[in-house]
Amino acid sequence: MMRLVKVEKFFPNKQMITVGIGDYKIASNPKILATYALGSCVAIILYDRFKSIGALIHAMLPEPKISRQDNPMKYVRTSIPIVLSELIKKGVSKHRLISALIGGANVLKYASSINIGDRNVKAAREVLREVGIPIVVEDVGGTVSRSVFFDLEEATVFVTSPRRKIFFG
Repeated sequence: MMRLVKVEKFFPNKQMITVGIGDYKIASNPKILATYALGSCVAIILYDRFKSIGALIHAMLPEPKISRQDNPMKYVRTSIPIVLSELIKKGVSKHRLISALIGGANVLKYASSINIGDRNVKAAREVLREVGIPIVVEDVGGTVSRSVFFDLEEATVFVTSPRRKIFFG
């Protein structure tokens, strides 16, 4: 299974692979996939716990405009199927995949009527349901940004947030 741990700071003890905005990376154990400053963006983690292979997507928007052709990794709706296909090419079985969603905050108070964060999370949930991948970990919504570190060996999602106090106990 996969677990979520909220921490004030994260200090990796393994090789870390950074995922930029509108990008994705696939890695295997014992690495850490990381992405930073998720505001309204959403991090989508796909993970095969038996092979210890995972992917992290950093998507900005729910779906592309029909008339525009650009980077499909920027969008939730187009990025998940692409990454799923790449994982299958690496020998991952879709039926063994589990997922996590992190981010989708409403960090811009004046833009609450067009809350892109909520729309990103909704799109991710819909696409993952359509492709049959269960979401087992979520830390979404709210008004603060997050950074994500996914430890493939431990199947642990570490989440930090600069403005959120973490309470232990």
